[in-house]
Amino acid sequence: MRKQATTSSEYNYQVVQEPLFNRDGKPVMVGSSPVMGNFRTDNDVCLGTSTEKYEIVNNGSIVEKVEEALTKNGLGGFDSKKYVARDGARFYGVYDFKDVTGSVATGDNVGMRLTLNNSFDRSCGVSWSIGLLRLVCLNGMTAIVNDTSVTKKHSSKLDLAFIGDSIAESKGKFLNSVQTFQGLREYKVTKEQGGLILDNLAIKKVLADSMRDSIRMIWDNEDYRDDLEYQPGQARLEQRSDNLYNLYNATTQHLTHHVDGFEYANRISKSMLKNLVKAQTNAKRFGELTAKVPEKEKTVKEVALAI
Repeated sequence: MRKQATTSSEYNYQVVQEPLFNRDGKPVMVGSSPVMGNFRTDNDVCLGTSTEKYEIVNNGSIVEKVEEALTKNGLGGFDSKKYVARDGARFYGVYDFKDVTGSVATGDNVGMRLTLNNSFDRSCGVSWSIGLLRLVCLNGMTAIVNDTSVTKKHSSKLDLAFIGDSIAESKGKFLNSVQTFQGLREYKVTKEQGGLILDNLAIKKVLADSMRDSIRMIWDNEDYRDDLEYQPGQARLEQRSDNLYNLYNATTQHLTHHVDGFEYANRISKSMLKNLVKAQTNAKRFGELTAKVPEKEKTVKEVALAI
């Protein structure tokens, strides 16, 4: 398995298409179309293959046009970070809008986060994904809504008006996502049930065992509490409030502070959220995730540790 490259913030490289040839020096063909390699011009790394019909859209061009569109649509006050992964085959531009907010509960406001996606390996087109930034602790949270297309096809001719429409659509999805987290917060669980959910997600390979253990340390910590009712100058609540939202926040706290790799953290966060939302809305699924871990699973793990 190919090891995932470390993420990098150096995104403004150029990518060009060059024809590929077989060992006999003949062009590689798919039907009547030659196969092209998508090469970085700064280091000659091939990031993916395509045909000539696939237009290269360089990251710098997208960023310039998108940020111009954001400003024109009254969203110029953003904080942004740019990431690339897999040697530059994938690009992510993370935009946080702390003035576009929603409230999960009293004292727990979230800002809108939009993540711009682009790729040179055909893994995605140019699109937005919706996220949230928890303002009380600056942990990033994903959402389970579908991505919003920024352009109808992978093309260098980005329509600023179309981007503006996509941004407006994203605002609506953001507000719907806030409601999703409100529902998670209202769904109470015990401390033991939270631990069982983590155990069962590890068994199902949603979480690695080591990550499950790290998240559980946060969840089990008696000082980890839902301080949403806390106001400066007042005493903290004596009793912690355990709910599915708090369990998800234990996950994002771990991912924000301990995981190196934007893609990996984003994938785990989204998988965790999908499972918790399903547990909230489906009693059978909640029962499965809070079931006692079978003894055979414990035995297998004990044997593995002893080897």
